[in-house]
Amino acid sequence: MDRENNLNSYNSILFMPEKLGLRPATITIHNGKVLMVCSKYPDGDYYLFPGGGMEFGETIEQTAIRETLEETGVKIKIKDIFHINEYINNKDWNERSISIFFLAEVEEIGEPLTNDSGKIKDIVWIDIKDLNKYDVKPSRMIELLQNLEKPHKIYSIDFKNN
Repeated sequence: MDRENNLNSYNSILFMPEKLGLRPATITIHNGKVLMVCSKYPDGDYYLFPGGGMEFGETIEQTAIRETLEETGVKIKIKDIFHINEYINNKDWNERSISIFFLAEVEEIGEPLTNDSGKIKDIVWIDIKDLNKYDVKPSRMIELLQNLEKPHKIYSIDFKNN
């Protein structure tokens, strides 16, 4: 490896984000409705696709399945990867996360195992055609789901401007 390549490798290590979250999540559609959790945050309430942080030893897919079951009580089977969304805080590029969305199908509907320390306000099944009536994050997922049969880009990026 020459000196320039060594410097480029060194610089990329120095400037890696300090906080990079990985959030596997599921898009579970049942009878034309999508499973969502209404979550409470300091800046408002949002409708999110069930998902969350990985535990040691889990694969991304295992995390998505576990988080969906814990948050909603719905046991699912992963069908396919649907979308990857990168979220970056415009004021602090060290604050960023990557959400990996899987399409999933319902195997069994039960009771939630957690309310995520009070952060989850409600679990709802929303008709896909009505998603635009809710504050869904990331919002671009609304259009992708309403045009589910059309090809779409697998990757998107959102910037938070606060």
